[in-house]
Order: sequence, then structure tokens, then C-alpha cells
Amino acid sequence: MDSVKYRRLVALLTFFSGIIALMSYFLVCAAVQFNFDFFTDPISIFSIDGVNGMLLKWSMITDVFGYYLLLLPVIFYLHDWLKQQSNWASVISISGLGYILLGSAGAAILAAIWPMHLEEFTRATPSAQETTKLLFTSFSAMVYGGLWNLLNAFLGGIWFLGTGVLLKKYNRLSGWLFIVIGTSSLLDWLGNVLSIAALADAALNIYLLLAPVSAMVLGAALYNKALSVTKSDL
Repeated sequence: MDSVKYRRLVALLTFFSGIIALMSYFLVCAAVQFNFDFFTDPISIFSIDGVNGMLLKWSMITDVFGYYLLLLPVIFYLHDWLKQQSNWASVISISGLGYILLGSAGAAILAAIWPMHLEEFTRATPSAQETTKLLFTSFSAMVYGGLWNLLNAFLGGIWFLGTGVLLKKYNRLSGWLFIVIGTSSLLDWLGNVLSIAALADAALNIYLLLAPVSAMVLGAALYNKALSVTKSDL
């Protein structure tokens, strides 16, 4: 595949990752009747009327691809360029790779666990419902509190921030979006480490909304070759 076709394919995958990520965000909102407390307190789902388990499942499936896996090509595409810009290129790219693999693994776990527990809850006796709630909370805490908002938020913050700092010289909009998202991810991580819920919640919401936008902006810039750097096909 020649460099122009390769660049444009990476650009399209990156752009569509943003669209699918926005679909994921909308699906999870629709599944919980647009009760935004669910994003920071998953156990609240049991007090929400009309929760749609199928929409919740598909919100996580689209999360796997939108927020994570479809960004793999652009991480590898940017890596060679990053090596020309910084000695920290490998650390930045490996952080991005970890962010994608761990993040998608967490979403895949929830895609299987959440609908199953919701269905069990509707059929269970009152005493069994408490057990279902406990299991739902435990798995959610493992993914939200462990994989996503501690480890993954840190790795994602390193990739977004490190890439953004170097990228803004060549495409200001993409660079600054990455910087804001990276900073938000690290603040989310810090808020969870220090148990400052207000900080973590605000930073998480910034990330959830801006990450898809940044993917679409970067994809468009790559496709139109609006990024002009030396010794690169960007």
C-alpha cells in the first residue's frame, strides 16, 4: 500500500472511531434514560426506571471500537514521527497502546457482565437481588475504579498529553485538543487516587466528550494532509 492510501486509510479509521465513540456515549445515555449519575455511580442503575440492557450492551461494544481499538492504527502511524520529535516517543506510544488494550478489555467485560446482571436482577428474589447488586458493583468497581479511572486514565493521559505537546506545532487544533484530553485524564486519575470525587467526575466528563471530537479532528487533518511535518507522510 502506498503512503497516500495508507495515510488516508488511517485517517478514515481515526475519524470513524470518533463517530462510533459518540454513538457509544449516546447509547449509554439512552440506556439509562439520560441519568448522568450512572457515569460516576454505576450502582444507581438499579434505581432508574426503564433501563435498556440491550442498549447498554451495545454502548460497551461501540466503546470498545470507538474510544479504543480503532485508534490503534493512528498510534502506530504516529510513532515513527514521534521518534523524530522526542526521545520519549517509545514511552508515549507504549502508554497509548496500553490505554487502548486495557480500556477495550474493560469495556468488553462490562458488555458481557452488565446486561447479564440486569436480567438476573429482574428475575431474582429480593434476597438474591442484593447479591446481584453486590456482583454488579464489584465488577463495575473493578473496571471503573481499577482498569479505567486509575491505570487507564494515567496511560491515556501520558499518550494524549505527550502526543499533543509535540503535535500542536504542526496542527494547533489537534494538538490542543490532545493536551486538554490528556490533562483531563491525568486529573481524573489524580481525583481517584486522592478520592476527590468532584475533580474526577468533572475531568471524566471532559474526556468522554472531547476524545471523540479529537479523533475526528485528527482524522480529518490526516486525510487532508493538514499536518505538515518533515520526513513524514502526515
